[in-house]
Amino acid sequence: MTAEPQRKLEPTTFRTLLVRIWGAVLAHKKLVAAAIGFGLLEAVFTKAPFLLVDPLMRAMGAQTGGSAPDAPIDPDSSFSDRFAAWFSGHADTIGGWFGRDGASAGGAAMNLVIASALLAAISGIVGGLCIYGVQLTSRFFAIKMVADLRCAIAKHILSLPLRYFGQRRMGELISNVTNDAQVLQRAFELASDNVIVDPLMILGNVAVIAVVMPKALFVLVLLIPLMAVPMYHAGRKVRKRSSRTLEAMGGATESMNQILSGIRTVKAFRLEGERLREYEEQNATFLERTVRMLRAKAMSMTQTFLGYQIGFGALMMLLGYFVLVTGEVKFSAVATVMLPLSTTYQHVKRLTRSYNTLMESVSALDRIELILQERVDDGDSGGAPLSQLRGEVELEDVWFSYGDEPVLRGVNLKVKPGLTVALVGPSGAGKSTTLDLLMRFHDPKQGRVLVDGKDLRTVCMDDYRKHTAVVSQQPFLFNASIRDNIAYGKPGCTQTEIEEAAKAANIHDFIQKMPQGYDTLAGERGCNLSGGQMQRITIARAIVRDPAILFLDEATSSLDSENEELVQRALDNLRRGRTSFVIAHRLSTISSADLIVVMEQGRIVEMGTHEELVARGGSYKRMRDLQTA
Repeated sequence: MTAEPQRKLEPTTFRTLLVRIWGAVLAHKKLVAAAIGFGLLEAVFTKAPFLLVDPLMRAMGAQTGGSAPDAPIDPDSSFSDRFAAWFSGHADTIGGWFGRDGASAGGAAMNLVIASALLAAISGIVGGLCIYGVQLTSRFFAIKMVADLRCAIAKHILSLPLRYFGQRRMGELISNVTNDAQVLQRAFELASDNVIVDPLMILGNVAVIAVVMPKALFVLVLLIPLMAVPMYHAGRKVRKRSSRTLEAMGGATESMNQILSGIRTVKAFRLEGERLREYEEQNATFLERTVRMLRAKAMSMTQTFLGYQIGFGALMMLLGYFVLVTGEVKFSAVATVMLPLSTTYQHVKRLTRSYNTLMESVSALDRIELILQERVDDGDSGGAPLSQLRGEVELEDVWFSYGDEPVLRGVNLKVKPGLTVALVGPSGAGKSTTLDLLMRFHDPKQGRVLVDGKDLRTVCMDDYRKHTAVVSQQPFLFNASIRDNIAYGKPGCTQTEIEEAAKAANIHDFIQKMPQGYDTLAGERGCNLSGGQMQRITIARAIVRDPAILFLDEATSSLDSENEELVQRALDNLRRGRTSFVIAHRLSTISSADLIVVMEQGRIVEMGTHEELVARGGSYKRMRDLQTA
């Protein structure tokens, strides 16, 4: 079977990531509004204490021989002068709360120190609560956004056609759903609080500088391009190299998936060394590409720091000129300006790191978008309701191919309700594909599949599949109790129905002997049970469904002779009165079928009962003679 080439999509842009984030913001407006509100308060209570430095230094300077802090206020004086005078006047009131006399020696200056310390403590308490609020709301928003994305991925994967999974490596798909989503979560968690808080902190720094020394603002104008341009260029490299890193991670996950899913084969053929070498090679590739990405991120941080230091040097030159040459700025204002500028680097640094992380997440989103943009199975939505199903089935000139080579070539078959039809033939004849079309896992490329006279493409799939059941050649059990595994056939069924189905499948007595009975865990892929026990439980799952159409794909192939006879009798009872399609290689198991269809190279070459086909002496008789010989 030739798989169709996987469709390639255009890489996701950073704008696409922002659009998806914006969609999450609109979906959780209250949560985002709370985070922004807490961030704004955090910025206010973090940066406002910087304004206390100027009056505090003036008071200390006056106490050590400088000018008095309570000089008359000039209406045209700067904001720093007016604020220092105002705060000094209220500091004595605050000092009085603690029994301090502002008229005593050093009293006014000490009152100002006490007032500053008190306001700093209050700012710390309120700011700390705001930090708690920002961290809680912003990070929960980030986690909620990724959780919603995971649910969207799961919903989309379940709606994809079966052929999609034949074109993808399972390890890579698991990596998309787990590793890539985890990358997005880490990115959003890191960026959520930084992206909200740090821009507000920078605006707080700008506000402090603007009211204390507006002329120093041009330094920030210089700093922004010096730090932003390297950040932008490095971010593009981070995104490109992150994409290659995630590809290598997917390869490593696929390699481990091959080891775990095929561990019996690995052990039996002593392939441990070979599989380990392959896994180590995948990890070495992952590490090499990770180092390249880390270099790009480190270079971004280095260039950002260099830009900041250049800007800081320009600031020192500016302050020196204003204080020492022109005398336009008091020395106390210098300290007030230096504090916000010194913290600006930390805010820009966190923003740079957040930007790089978001650019790294763009590559993860690329791989997730590749899944989300795959076309869903059109048959899973819409269609005419189907409340009852008699079980009449017809294939009209059905053609189907997975690639260029047809698998089915003009198949015509009409089955009346309640008949058992056996499909036989060599491997690759098209038997399983025919069953897939009847279950509508695929649609024919040409022709029609009719159920009760209705084109299967026009029927509601939920309604149709409620009236069908399937037992496959390779039994699959979920990691749940035996009761749940049987009940999956008919959600909401009673314990009595479960036990009756188990009895019909000849597995009830075995279950009763187990220590936990029907509550016994089947294990991962049914690892706690034998192959025959697993198959009988899947048969019980089909029996409890009470289907109108039954599909059996080598349903007894995993059973020993004794169990096969018991289950075969149970299946004979189950098939009675139901339309059943059976694939079997052992012709002895289908000799009682109402109609045997012999297929070769995608065509029907013979049809009839066992006796008719044997008497005809064609392909069926040759197959029977080979098996009996």
